Amino acid sequence: MSLPQTFPLAGLSCGSCVQKISTRLLEHPDIIQASVTLQPQEARITTRSALSNEEINDWLKPLGKYRVPDPAPDAPAAPAKNVQTYRPLLILLGYLLLVITAANIARGIFDPAMSMRLFMGGFFIAFSFFKMLDLRGFSDAYRSYDLVAKAVPAYGLVYPFIEIALGLAYLADWQPRGVNVAAAVIMLISLVGVLRAVASKKSIRCACLGTVFNLPMSTVTIIEDGLMLAMALASLMT
Repeated sequence: MSLPQTFPLAGLSCGSCVQKISTRLLEHPDIIQASVTLQPQEARITTRSALSNEEINDWLKPLGKYRVPDPAPDAPAAPAKNVQTYRPLLILLGYLLLVITAANIARGIFDPAMSMRLFMGGFFIAFSFFKMLDLRGFSDAYRSYDLVAKAVPAYGLVYPFIEIALGLAYLADWQPRGVNVAAAVIMLISLVGVLRAVASKKSIRCACLGTVFNLPMSTVTIIEDGLMLAMALASLMT
C-alpha cells in the first residue's frame, strides 16, 4: 500500500537544500517517492506507512537546520488594537526616553543629535534582544511580510544581528554617516513591507518584538518604522 503525505518544511534557502532533503528522504526505508520544493517549502512523499512530523524531523536531523515546523495552533483572536495591547512597546519606549533624559541631565543641556543617536542605538539593541529569544520563530513571522525576508529566508535569521551592529554603532558614535545610511535603507525596506501588510487588511502578527508579545500589525508599526527612518534621515542632514 502506498500513502501520499505532504509535510511543510522550514530552513530551506536554495536548490542545494532541496537536493539534500530529497536525497535524505529517499534513503528512508518507508519512503517510496519524494518531491521537495522551495516555493512553497514542503515535501510531498509517498510512503509505505504513515509517518509523523516527529519521525520526519528525526530522519532529517543529521542534515542540521531543516525541519517540519510545529503545527500552528488554532489562531487566537486578533488582539484589540488599544493601549493595553501595545503596553510592552510603550514601556520599552518609555525606558529609552528615561535613559535619554538622564544623559541630557548629565550634560546639563539638551542635545538633539545625541538624543536621537541614543534613542536609535537603544531601540535597535532592545528590539534585537526580544527577537533573539526565539530567533527561528521571529524569522518565520518576519518572512510573512518583509520583502527581503520573503525573497531570502536567511535574512530573517540575520536581521537581529544587523540590529545589534547598528545599535552598538549608534551608541559608540562610530561612522555615523555610513550607519545612518544603512539604517535608513533597512528601515525603508521594512516600512514598505509593513505598509503592504497593513493595506492587505489581513490579521498579521508584528514581529518587531519577536514572538514574545502578540502585537498586531497596525498603524503603530508604521509609525515605529517611519520614526526610525525619519531620525536616520534627519541625522544625515545634520
